[in-house]
Amino acid sequence: MRITAKDIAREAGVSETTVSLVLNGRPARISEKTQKRVLEIAAKHRFTSNQIAVSLATRKTYTLGIILPNLTNPLFPRLAAGVEKYAQKNDYALFLCNCEESASLFLHYLEVLQRRCIDGLIVLLPSEVDERPDQFYQKVHEALSASQVPMVLVERRMKNHPCDFVCIDNRRGGKLATEYLLSMGHTRIGHITGTPFFAERTNGYKDALESRGISVEPRWIAEGDFSIESGFQGARRLLAERVTAIFAGNDEMALGVLKAAAEAGLRIPEDLSLVGFDDNPIAKVMPVPLTTVLQPGETMGEKACEVLLDRLSDPEEKGKPQDFLFEPVLITRRSVCPPPGKNG
Repeated sequence: MRITAKDIAREAGVSETTVSLVLNGRPARISEKTQKRVLEIAAKHRFTSNQIAVSLATRKTYTLGIILPNLTNPLFPRLAAGVEKYAQKNDYALFLCNCEESASLFLHYLEVLQRRCIDGLIVLLPSEVDERPDQFYQKVHEALSASQVPMVLVERRMKNHPCDFVCIDNRRGGKLATEYLLSMGHTRIGHITGTPFFAERTNGYKDALESRGISVEPRWIAEGDFSIESGFQGARRLLAERVTAIFAGNDEMALGVLKAAAEAGLRIPEDLSLVGFDDNPIAKVMPVPLTTVLQPGETMGEKACEVLLDRLSDPEEKGKPQDFLFEPVLITRRSVCPPPGKNG
């Protein structure tokens, strides 16, 4: 049911004339406390009569923005869903922009959202920022620093940019995945990396090997970019090194590993064990259900929005930016078993 000025007056305990004066920017001798009460009620109910005047008076539009790196990785829509869920619960609307991993498009959307006078912004940086730092890193850093919009970074950190940051503990997750393979008896463990933003997953892989006294062999590490194709090409190289297990930096690359294994006539997990990262929906429906590290996308999105709204609720009490790291959880399925010769 559409709310009217009369409804607002009743809830605020003032006359309809007072409501009209406040919402039209002519508060006359109306006390500041009463003005604030009327404006808050109008904003809460999304009263549309002269919404511009309400926004100007409250300095709030009750809109947020989120810039995603892409929409092909199932994790990012899940993150956005979590942000939207928490925003809606708190009477905020959400503008969503997809920059397709392009730093130039990211900068464009950053400018567009600021012109929309959003109250706050949730940012997932495009991989191009880290892959081509000489060209884009400084530009994006300067644009974020110049922005007056409160923001939270998710998943991908901008070094030297003081900002709240929400992420899974990638290093712990990489170590968890590799430790599980070690516990099953594997010592020749290959790894396919993701983009530079996620080097901590590789560091976790190295930590696990070193903690068992196993040398980290550069030939057992293949570079990837989180695509299925890079997983396929990385696996072909690692299989030539006779690894018995592979930790893929995400589930899409793990799918590429499955393809490479099938091409080589290898069975998962009898001939090659496999662990992914993210626990995207694809992990459950692969030909062999995938053991993977759970990344709770929707919960992380909700947390990012919660942190942002907490900042907005008391802008005078900003405090020091904080990191909010989620503990990774290993989801075991059927893609891992002891290496050949150690079964039974």
